[in-house]
Amino acid sequence: MPCGSPRLVHANGVALQAYQWGAPGGSPALLLHSLAAHSHWWDWAAPLLAERFHVVALDLRGHGGSAWVEPPSYRFTDYVADIAAALEALGWRAPLVIGHSMGSYLGAYLAARHPARVGALVIADMLTSWSEALNAYAQAQAARPRAEFASPAEAGKRFRLAPPDTRAPAEWLQHLGETGVQERAPGVWTRVFDPQVFLHPPIDPWPFLPQVAAPTLVVRGQGSVVMDRAAWQRVAMAVRRGQFAELPSAYHHLVLDDPPGFVAIVTKWLAGAQKETSP
Repeated sequence: MPCGSPRLVHANGVALQAYQWGAPGGSPALLLHSLAAHSHWWDWAAPLLAERFHVVALDLRGHGGSAWVEPPSYRFTDYVADIAAALEALGWRAPLVIGHSMGSYLGAYLAARHPARVGALVIADMLTSWSEALNAYAQAQAARPRAEFASPAEAGKRFRLAPPDTRAPAEWLQHLGETGVQERAPGVWTRVFDPQVFLHPPIDPWPFLPQVAAPTLVVRGQGSVVMDRAAWQRVAMAVRRGQFAELPSAYHHLVLDDPPGFVAIVTKWLAGAQKETSP
C-alpha cells in the first residue's frame, strides 16, 4: 500500500504521529481520521491528493502511533487544541482540512474556534446527533477487554468495519487491520487506540457550525446510515459558505469505498471555491 512518509509532531504537550505525501512547500492539506481509526485509512485517497497538495494525515491523541493520555482526556476541545498546535508546528497557516466522521466534526470545530487556521473545509459523512443507544454503545466499547492477536496478519484477517457496509476490497481491509495494531508485549498485538476514546462528550455540532466561515463542502456516501440526507443538507446550510455533494454507490466509509471519486469531488469543488474568492 502507498503509505506516507512518517514524521512525529510534538503539539500541545502530546507526541502525535503523522504521515505525509507530496512535496513539502506545496499547498497544504490536513487529513483527520474517524473515531477508533488511524491515518492509514487515508492510504488510498492521500496519494491522489498529493498530486496537487502537500498532504499530512494526523493520528489523533489516543489513536494510531500518537500518545495515549493519562489520565484519559479525549474531549473534542482536547483534539482541537492538538490539531491547532500541530498546524503551528508544521508552519501551516490556512490549509485545506478534510475530515471523515469524527475527523470532520473536529475539522468543523477547529474552523469555528480557530477560523484563521482553516482555509477550506471538507466534512465527510459526519454524525450530527447523539442518543441513549449511542451512549450505551460507547460505554460498552470503552469497557470491552482489548482484543489480542498473535500477529498483524491475524489482526488483518479479523478486522471488520463499523458500520460494516463498504465497497472496499478485502485486501484494503486487511491492510487497515495490519497497520492498526502494535506489539504491546512479546507476541501480543493489540489495537492502536485507547478504548477510552469512546468516552467523548455527546455529539452536538449545531451550536458551532454557524461560526464556520471557511468555504465548506459537505459530502456523504449515498448509502450512509450515519449521515442521512436531511442532516447532510442541514449541515451545508448551517455553515456560512456551505455546499454539498453525494458520492454514489458509497457508504459511511466513503474514503475507502471510492477514493478517486471522493478526491475528484473535493478537487472540483475546491477549484470552484477558489475561483469565487479570487479577485
